[in-house]
Amino acid sequence: MASPNIILVEDDTLLRETLEECFTQSGIPVVAAASALQFYRLLASAPCDIVVLDIGLPDEDGLSILRFLRQEKPDIGVIMMTARSTVDDRISGLKSGADLYLTKPVEYEELELAIQNLARRLGAFQSGEAAAAQPVNGWLFQRQALRLVAPNDKPIMLTHQECRLLSVFVQSGETTIPRNDLLKVLGYPPTESGDRSLNAVLVRLRAKAKESTGLALPIQTIRGQGYLARNLTGE
Repeated sequence: MASPNIILVEDDTLLRETLEECFTQSGIPVVAAASALQFYRLLASAPCDIVVLDIGLPDEDGLSILRFLRQEKPDIGVIMMTARSTVDDRISGLKSGADLYLTKPVEYEELELAIQNLARRLGAFQSGEAAAAQPVNGWLFQRQALRLVAPNDKPIMLTHQECRLLSVFVQSGETTIPRNDLLKVLGYPPTESGDRSLNAVLVRLRAKAKESTGLALPIQTIRGQGYLARNLTGE
């Protein structure tokens, strides 16, 4: 099953970065915004199945964003995640169209399960029939051309850093690559900042693949071990 694409809208820097890391380690594609303006820009450029939305943003109330989504993007799921915890707050959020209303602090495991359950209801996860209908050819990495060609023959243009990343996966075959090995190849330190840089490369590449081809990038996060690419060859 393909994971849903998430846009996280949260102005608390520590919480936002922590959740981004958790999503990425769980193999869930995510991009994040610290304000309503950043969110609208992401919504226009990145694939999105579910929005995890704070109410108290610096430039626009999250409920206003929610009402916009229900008018303009009714197929997108919305999980409110906020410190506003009164009954009236929850009723207001649900009346405005939130699919779920979670009160901070929220454990990541609870949020991940909420996303998975909502995604199933929305159909963001592929059914077995949809998976069977996908093209059977693999993904082809063309290093000289700086591109990745999807099974449906749609190309994705790559940065040099993305090419370095894919080269490692092609060379390794279908074996799990430890996170530290990828950090070394990309020139990032084995620190928290290095992890964030690696996560950013993976998130952007996953988003590009989904937007350009409609297919999920065949790179999986193996929790506690590293990353694994399937059905990927190079030339």
